Amino acid sequence: MEYLAHIRKKDGAKQYLFEHLEGVAEKSREFTSKIGLRKQGELLGLLHDFGKYSDEFQNYLKSAGGFINPDEDDYIDAQGMRGRIDHSTAGAQFLFQQLSDKGNESKLVTQILSLCIASHHSGLIDCVSPDGKDVLTFRMKKSGDKTHYEEVITKIDESILRKAEELLSDPDTKEALVKF
Repeated sequence: MEYLAHIRKKDGAKQYLFEHLEGVAEKSREFTSKIGLRKQGELLGLLHDFGKYSDEFQNYLKSAGGFINPDEDDYIDAQGMRGRIDHSTAGAQFLFQQLSDKGNESKLVTQILSLCIASHHSGLIDCVSPDGKDVLTFRMKKSGDKTHYEEVITKIDESILRKAEELLSDPDTKEALVKF
C-alpha cells in the first residue's frame, strides 16, 4: 500500500509519505549541517510524520481529499477532525523506546529529539507543567490507541525504519548533540 503524506487542495495532487519523509530528512539534514547536527536533523525528518502510517490518518487524508465517499465506513469528517489525529507522537515514542534506557547522555539526546518531533505542529511543548509534572514523559507514554505506535511500527517503509535505526546506532548522533 502507498501511504499518503499530503493531498494538495487546488488540484488533488498526492504526495506519498515515503517521498515526504525522505524529502524532509534531506532538507533537515542540509539545514542542521550548518550547526554540526546533520545526522540529528536527518533523523528528525525521517520520524516527524511517523504517525501518518496509521489507518485513521490515511482515512482522514483521503476523506479530506474526496477519495472516500461520505457513505463509506472508512469516511472521517475531516473538518471536524482537523488537528485531532495525533501523528507526531509516534515518531517521538520510537526514539524514546530506542534510546532512553541507554544512559544519561542518550536520555538527554532522546528528550531533545523527541521534543522536536512531538512539537513540530504545535510549537515547542512545555516539558514541565506549572505544577511540576513531567509533561514530556507523560506524552511519550501516551497510549498506542491514541498515537497508533504499534500499528505504524508494522507499516513504516522498511528503508525509512532501517535508516532511522542506523542513525540511532551511530555514536555521532548522540555525541554531537551532547557536545553541542
